[in-house]
Amino acid sequence: MKTIKSIAVAILLTIAGTTISNAQVSTNTGKTPHGGIIQNSGDYKIEMVERENNISFYVLDAKGKTVSNKKITGSAVFEFFNKTKATNPVSLDTNNSLLVQVPKASIYAYCTITLLVNGKTISSKFRNSQVSEQDINHGHQH
Repeated sequence: MKTIKSIAVAILLTIAGTTISNAQVSTNTGKTPHGGIIQNSGDYKIEMVERENNISFYVLDAKGKTVSNKKITGSAVFEFFNKTKATNPVSLDTNNSLLVQVPKASIYAYCTITLLVNGKTISSKFRNSQVSEQDINHGHQH
């Protein structure tokens, strides 16, 4: 009987752990305007498009339309495997995108973007899609 209870508890913990980890990562299965990952932030949505040396962010309104970047300011905080952080400013780019350079020193685990849009601060934390969850939990990339 103890064995059955132990197995049941193990299964429940596994299911609960999977549910929690999925809730922490926002993935978008639908088509996005710029081919990135979208997360909700207040009255807006933020879309992240990763490239090798930089990341483009787009602020979207409630209907998914790209908001003009003319009066948007902000910064991105990169969290690394060794628990250190680096902050890079946001610069205005073409097509209403916001460009952030990726630090060259290391591969980041997470990027938190904080923006001031029409007097409101919005923020969202994105996981680096080019590294695995196992790499992040381990503290380094294989």
